[in-house]
Amino acid sequence: MKVHTTDQYHAMRSQGNGYVTSGRGHNEHMNYTGMGKFNAYPDHMRMVRQRNSSMFHPPGYHHKNALTLITELGSESNAHGLAKIVTSSDTKRKVIWALMVIIGFTAATLQLSLLVRKYLLFQVVELSEIKDSMPVEFPAITVCNNDPFSVRKLRLLFEKPDDTELMQWLNFTQKFNFGAEHTPHLTSIRAFYENLGEEARSISHDLDDFLIHCRFNQEKCHISNFTTFFDGNYFNCFTFNGGEQGEKLLMHATGPQNGLSLILSLDNDEPPLGSYGVYNLESNILHSAGARVVVHAPNTMPSPVDHGLDIPPGYSSSIGLKANLHTRLSEPYGNCSTARLPGMDYANTFFSCLQVCKQRIIIEECKCKSSALPDGPFGKNVSFCGAIPNWKNILAGRGGYKPGDRVPVTSFACEDRKMKELSNDRAYETSCQCYQPCGETFYQKAVSLSYWPLEFYQLYALQLFYGSDIKQSFMHEAYTLLNELSNISGLMKERNDTRAEDIIKESLTLTEKEKGQRASNLIRQNLLRLNVYMEDLSVVEYRQLPAYGLADLFADIGGTLGLWMGISVLTIMELVELIIRLFFLLFNSETKPPNFQDEEQEYVASNGMLANHLHSGHGPGHHTGQGHDMNEKEFVDASGFDFKMHTETMA
Repeated sequence: MKVHTTDQYHAMRSQGNGYVTSGRGHNEHMNYTGMGKFNAYPDHMRMVRQRNSSMFHPPGYHHKNALTLITELGSESNAHGLAKIVTSSDTKRKVIWALMVIIGFTAATLQLSLLVRKYLLFQVVELSEIKDSMPVEFPAITVCNNDPFSVRKLRLLFEKPDDTELMQWLNFTQKFNFGAEHTPHLTSIRAFYENLGEEARSISHDLDDFLIHCRFNQEKCHISNFTTFFDGNYFNCFTFNGGEQGEKLLMHATGPQNGLSLILSLDNDEPPLGSYGVYNLESNILHSAGARVVVHAPNTMPSPVDHGLDIPPGYSSSIGLKANLHTRLSEPYGNCSTARLPGMDYANTFFSCLQVCKQRIIIEECKCKSSALPDGPFGKNVSFCGAIPNWKNILAGRGGYKPGDRVPVTSFACEDRKMKELSNDRAYETSCQCYQPCGETFYQKAVSLSYWPLEFYQLYALQLFYGSDIKQSFMHEAYTLLNELSNISGLMKERNDTRAEDIIKESLTLTEKEKGQRASNLIRQNLLRLNVYMEDLSVVEYRQLPAYGLADLFADIGGTLGLWMGISVLTIMELVELIIRLFFLLFNSETKPPNFQDEEQEYVASNGMLANHLHSGHGPGHHTGQGHDMNEKEFVDASGFDFKMHTETMA
């Protein structure tokens, strides 16, 4: 019978469990490796491993290695394909299910990549919603006189000597030539401001003369409720509710009675005798009577030229408004901005940002600025392109030019060329970095007109508008004429009629009609009424929403994995459990080697007892010193070690 010695036991035990001994003795140092934790053994070592496992562990014990864990969790997995691979006993069936799992995994991966790409596009949809029963913010109203100059102030300048800057500039533009392409600009109102500066501002309209009456929301408003805004084409403009006071004007009612009502005087008096203005064919906005009105959101910069409405004199103009609100998304879905215009006290709008950007481009390329654009932070100390620095010396004959010579205006030529390029090509917008505001309110406008004021009410209207100051106003002539026509006693004297009732029944004479017509023309050429009100308190909000959000992505990922592989969140948790258990298996086997000291001693003791028994001449089935017979089966059952004993025949 072949018996295992102690050295043979060490070799078998260390190899079966993935351990390597450094010597043959029992007490020599033992090194252990991680080969056995993943069940990676040669065939002869696996057989020893199985025998050792059955020898040293009680019945029902299962040793946990990597393959065992994967097999166990695979058979219990909710991913049906994986369970089929693990539990199938037929090899062909395993292969078929493995191919199906691979195909499903590939299809799921492709579809998931499309879903992720769709999400990373960050597309948006715009949803419109009508909001009722909420107060609406009243807009800012900017009004400008279509004629930038006050005729009354011009009369005062003409009364002064000819050495005023105004008269000198007019003489300069008449005596010298600037070329056919530049003469219209040099004789325009813009060039007048570019070369005279503050003197041009001084002859613009004042709010005291421009505003006759103001009423807002059934309460009287005053000049203090307005701020001044200067425009290169209209000069002084005046803004109601510009936002500087910090309080929002909220509207709770509709109609003209609850809005803003302005009565404006345009100062369209007859020009001074012997004078006339130069008409500019290249301007499509000037040389008309009336007011230019801009309706815009508070705290935003008005643009009378681009966004204004012309309100004619002699009419009562009504502008009905409906508020619309735009709410936009910021990064990563959009690039809206909440910042203010750089270097300015206005909130950001896309249009005003582009205007400031145009000014910056002109300053960079022409080294001058345009009076048609806002200065912005770049044009504080930069001269206008249309300015001729030495025009006074040229007029005085000290500039080397004679009357009739052409005076070059290279700076304005650069501005004119660049403005045409910017108007015909929007490629410059990419360098401006202008973005739409994240929150913006704009107003839809509906304009209506009616004849105003009727001749029957003109006299009393003048008394209310001007009061005792009517004598200092150019409207005094109209007031005098109407007062004469309304004086019954005076008419009775002229007609030698003592009966007032007969005078009332009679028609006006030709002279009296001419007087009435003259007074009515003066009134209707100079006065207008403007009503701005909310005609609907319902706010239409256009709100941007993510077209494909994170919740949609997760839902589609779950649907894709469930469709192609039958995987859910719980299946992923099973994979997490497998990873954790494999980690602990690796961690335990590398940090804490198994303790086989007691098992070795028991094995050696049993092996030694068996050797002594055989050497004493007792075979299996003989009676031992302990009082009973032990055959081979009984010995295996008693020791728990499945080894083979056989007897060698001695020759």
